[in-house]
Amino acid sequence: MDEVEVKQEKVSSQFQNRLVGIIVLVALGVIFLPDILDGKKQHQEEQFAEIPLRPQAESRLDEQGTITAIDLGEQQAQFDQQMSAREANASQLPAEPQSEKETAKVVEAKPETKPSVTKTDVAKTDTAKTSASSKSEPAPATASSAYTLQLGSFKNADNVNALVKRLRSQGYRAYTVPQKPVDGQLTKVFVGPDISKAKLQKLQTKLDKFTGLKSAVVDYNPLL
Repeated sequence: MDEVEVKQEKVSSQFQNRLVGIIVLVALGVIFLPDILDGKKQHQEEQFAEIPLRPQAESRLDEQGTITAIDLGEQQAQFDQQMSAREANASQLPAEPQSEKETAKVVEAKPETKPSVTKTDVAKTDTAKTSASSKSEPAPATASSAYTLQLGSFKNADNVNALVKRLRSQGYRAYTVPQKPVDGQLTKVFVGPDISKAKLQKLQTKLDKFTGLKSAVVDYNPLL
């Protein structure tokens, strides 16, 4: 029994030693592994930063800049030569005689003569217009030559509007005085006017039957 216990103690001590070693290794890995990974990242970033730009683009830009400068210089030289040649040709031309310049200054454009309009012509045109308008427009009927048919006087504006609407729906020329009825104020209702009194008298009987009112033929007053 003592030998068995000794063996078990040895096995347990070996297991404990292994377990302690594993724990120590794991702790070391946790401590040093982030530093190792960060070092790799920094190394990669340094590699990316150290990559230089391609020098071909700069050289091409320099070549293009020199080419455009050369072209502009040649164009400027050609332009200067053309201007100097024109100035030389202009200096060789003979001067214009002073007589032509003086005559050009003396000659002036004559003002255009506008047709004169006299007062008599204006008066003639005005009289012609007035005569034409008097012929085209008929003379309005005066109070002595026109008549109208008065249906009655009312104070209710709604009744007046209804009566006028009813008369106009039948084709009669109905109107009121005043033109806009007001409640509480007398409003006269008329049909007309007409220059024929006999015509209105014939119409009077029809309107009396149609409206149930007793109308009267009166002189037409356009000022009302």
